[in-house]
Amino acid sequence: MSEKINMTYEQAVSELEEIISKLESGEASLDDSIALYSRGMELSKFCKDKLDDIEKKISILTQDGSTESAFGESV
Repeated sequence: MSEKINMTYEQAVSELEEIISKLESGEASLDDSIALYSRGMELSKFCKDKLDDIEKKISILTQDGSTESAFGESV
């Protein structure tokens, strides 16, 4: 079972970019590549879930017949 990721979205994306770079370089051993891939998948899911949550919050804020978006702009 994967551990709970305790970081911001931006930190997760930064770590994910580092992992991608390491995997693309081809310098990691097979075992390291598998571990990196696994961590990358965890981070990818974390980021997707975070974005889904934010999308739901924005949707709720812009419902109820409101003509203002969550950012105070007319839609």
